[in-house]
Amino acid sequence: MDELTGRLRRYVRARVASREDAEDVIQEAYLRVLRYSAEHQVQSQERLLFSAAKNLAVDARRRRSSRERTATDYAVLEACAQTWPAADEVVYASQRLKSVQAAVEQLPPRCREVFLHNRVDGLSYTQVAGHLGISVSAVEKHMARACLLIDTMLHDDVAKK
Repeated sequence: MDELTGRLRRYVRARVASREDAEDVIQEAYLRVLRYSAEHQVQSQERLLFSAAKNLAVDARRRRSSRERTATDYAVLEACAQTWPAADEVVYASQRLKSVQAAVEQLPPRCREVFLHNRVDGLSYTQVAGHLGISVSAVEKHMARACLLIDTMLHDDVAKK
């Protein structure tokens, strides 16, 4: 290996990610300089060679960065796609939610109020009782009734379909 190629190799390796990229850049730089020199008058082939190598190294770094970003983007999309529910599952869940909402709306007013405070607002039976001014036993009975009625309405809804 001649001295010029050694300097060029060190110069390029400092600017690209891998040895393979460096060798590709060097080979392409030599090829471009030879082609250009065949058709044009060149004062310094060494300066032209280093300039071509520098530009090719920048291009190689950009390509590698773009490939890595694209690979990362695909990996993220793949991971998300695996966690997204299938379209039919979304439709089923949406229909099921509408059925539950309709069933809750059909509950008697006090029963619905107790149910929503417990299941939606996250209040304990004791907190619901205190909030509504009823006994914990009454809350338990309303909750049992609400769950039974909702279950019955949902099963009736499924049987109709």
